[in-house]
Amino acid sequence: MGIKDIRRPRGYAPVKRINYKRLVIICLPLVVATFLFVYYFRYVADTQPKRQILRVEKNTVSLIYPDDNGRLSENIVEIDGTATQKDKGNFIINELKTKGLVPGSASLQEMTIDADGIIYLNFTKDLLQSVAGNDDIGIVYAIVNSFLASFRYTKKVLILIDWKPVYTLRGTVYTYLPIEFNKQVMED
Repeated sequence: MGIKDIRRPRGYAPVKRINYKRLVIICLPLVVATFLFVYYFRYVADTQPKRQILRVEKNTVSLIYPDDNGRLSENIVEIDGTATQKDKGNFIINELKTKGLVPGSASLQEMTIDADGIIYLNFTKDLLQSVAGNDDIGIVYAIVNSFLASFRYTKKVLILIDWKPVYTLRGTVYTYLPIEFNKQVMED
């Protein structure tokens, strides 16, 4: 009986040595992945920005009107950030008055937007007066396109006079039903 026989008794399989190199290659990436997982969810996931981020939304109005060539042109004007929808509507009408598209005595009495995206514009009877040098098409689509470009989530505009729909302002454009945005109305 030699030394070999004492280490390995008869009837038992030979004892295999543990391969530490293989064990380290398998366990080390698992330990590192566990550490990174715990570190991320403990420290990084709950961090807040050091300063508050303020999102400043600019309030703009788009004025779309026919220019000297008879084509539609757009002028984007920045207005006060606290302006209400009615203030924006009055600003649009006042700017169109200065362009000579809306009669000077006409005023926007009321403006509402329904859930379907239709803007109801209630004007005084003075809107039916004619403005020298402008036709019905230019006036109607300047109003419609300016309001639709300035208000989000809107699709159509209905022009009312004293809360009653008008068949036409001056005989050319049918305004009894809501009117959609038309960017090609003045183009050749």
